[in-house]
Amino acid sequence: MTAAAEPTTSLFTTADHYHTPLGSDGTPHAFFEALRDEAETTPIAWSEAYGGHWVVAGYKEVQGIIQNPKAFSNKGVTFPRYETGEFELMMAAQDDPVHKKYRQLVAKPFSPEATDLFTEQLRQTTHALIDDRIELGEGDIASWLADEIPARLTAILLGLPPEDGDTYRRWVWAITHVENPEEGAEIFAELVAHARNLIDERRRNPGGDIMSRVVMSEVDGERLSDDDLVGFFTVLLLGGIDNTARFLSSVFWRLAWDIELRRRLIAHPERIPAAVDELLRFYGPAMVGRLVTERITVGDVTMEPGQTAMLWFAVANRDRSIFPSADNIVLDRDTNRHLSLGHGIHRCLGAHLIRVEARVAVSEFLNRIPDFALDPDKECEWLMGQVAGMLHVPIVFPRGKRLNE
Repeated sequence: MTAAAEPTTSLFTTADHYHTPLGSDGTPHAFFEALRDEAETTPIAWSEAYGGHWVVAGYKEVQGIIQNPKAFSNKGVTFPRYETGEFELMMAAQDDPVHKKYRQLVAKPFSPEATDLFTEQLRQTTHALIDDRIELGEGDIASWLADEIPARLTAILLGLPPEDGDTYRRWVWAITHVENPEEGAEIFAELVAHARNLIDERRRNPGGDIMSRVVMSEVDGERLSDDDLVGFFTVLLLGGIDNTARFLSSVFWRLAWDIELRRRLIAHPERIPAAVDELLRFYGPAMVGRLVTERITVGDVTMEPGQTAMLWFAVANRDRSIFPSADNIVLDRDTNRHLSLGHGIHRCLGAHLIRVEARVAVSEFLNRIPDFALDPDKECEWLMGQVAGMLHVPIVFPRGKRLNE
């Protein structure tokens, strides 16, 4: 650390994305706002968490680092390290030119044209899930809707049975949130075994799913190795399930208590796409790490090779110099340059898909259950980490009827 890297504020010094203080509403947003306030004069500072790393909280600084992959590598940076053994998380843990070659293999299935084709299937899935609870008048919407929608769609994309969502979420949880490494490694071994079986099956009987596409593809004239294919399977599962589930859970948590916002969307459903983008700014689930590869000065600090930096998108997205009324949900922003889905070469592969999932889920749910609230007798729970958001959102609502009954 250079002299400029000395801790300057208590918030930066102890900033830890897995143990962020929660406010009276059970979320870390008060902390994000406080860190944002300090970031207006100190956008980057040193945290002692995880052996020491840079916390980057200013919008321009975060954006600048993302746009400089030469000095800031994406290779294998998670805090603490994800339990994926010897398997590399393809694309998510790679730099160009290798990253670009692998990303091109799956770019088409995640294009807006391709993902829009799932709109009707998403509607049907959403209605089926609503039917599971509508006669009961209560339920944890995070568990029965927000977790299920991305799990089922990701399964279909990868060629997996959509009814096994509990298994897929268990695998994802073991990688991203289990604190016991031995437990995480044991569950991850199940994922690897399943992935290898799927890979063998797709070699024998390729279909129209993404894993078939990857298994049968070539990079530089050669088929991918089994280990690379396991890495591909893992990163697509992680990206498809965890981020979207936490975002959707946070969205429905907000709509459960923000009656004015909910009423505006019910009265003007054409504003739901803008609302989804603004809610992504506010409740974007992910933050990312970078490995410093060369001596470089960013703002007032000098970073050294081998150091790591955590980019706090949730704080950067509250930068008042970029977003007027940054602490409010504003549906009519002229431009919404939030960083929740990344930027540059590592922009989220499923950026359009997560928007489509959220638009459909919100629209169809509000059509069926316009009146709902947080359950006063149960607690909501926020999950912290590199993927963060509401984990449990118990709600109550007037009982209704299943479709076609």
